[in-house]
Amino acid sequence: MFFIVGYDNSNNAQALLAGLGVALLLANVTYYKHRKRQFMVNRVVVMVAFVLEGWLLYGTYGVEAGTLPKEGFLPLAAPLLAVIFVALANRAIQADEKKVQSADRFRK
Repeated sequence: MFFIVGYDNSNNAQALLAGLGVALLLANVTYYKHRKRQFMVNRVVVMVAFVLEGWLLYGTYGVEAGTLPKEGFLPLAAPLLAVIFVALANRAIQADEKKVQSADRFRK
């Protein structure tokens, strides 16, 4: 979802922030053995997404109120969709952590 915002964006700072979100999520894939780190990185991604969403909305509606965005609806909704997907990932990470802790209880 961050890639949609960063691609063909005339504002370099917004594209850089979207690229940061993409980089964090791609790095997060490699942390599959460190669930607590994944959870923490996902929290940072949520903050980046909300900052990007606010910036996009301010740029679209803050300067010239009442005008429709020229780029369409998907780039405006992409950070919010990313937050939804990260929340689902966090739920799955927490479920995995519970399973591992219950299995550790049997090992002791």
